[in-house]
Amino acid sequence: MILNVVAAVMIADGKIFVAQRHRSHSQGGLWEFPGGKVEPGETAEIALERELQEELSINVTVTEYLATSVHQYPDKTVKLHGYLCQWHGDQIELTGSHEQYRWLAPQQVDRTTLAPADLPLLDALINMLNS
Repeated sequence: MILNVVAAVMIADGKIFVAQRHRSHSQGGLWEFPGGKVEPGETAEIALERELQEELSINVTVTEYLATSVHQYPDKTVKLHGYLCQWHGDQIELTGSHEQYRWLAPQQVDRTTLAPADLPLLDALINMLNS
């Protein structure tokens, strides 16, 4: 079974937003670009807006498709679609899906603790910023 998942890549002041998955969740302790599953009848953009409201209590505008990665985890295959999103500056509140968050320069992201499905999104972002 392939899960269609979306991820928000938010950039502010040259830094990108990453959040650490709650240890009780799948891939717990790893860092990721936040997002979640696309529900039946949802577009990727609507799913991202909903997921970020649910997980971080923020509003975003999806601005541009970035990249897609497919990763086989031990228990599932994830097809992750990454989108650039504009954060509107709302107060970020972790609602239980994540333990903490950080704004980091792309080169500061620890590739050993970033969820494997998110690595191609980070590479696509760095390539985009360097072009």
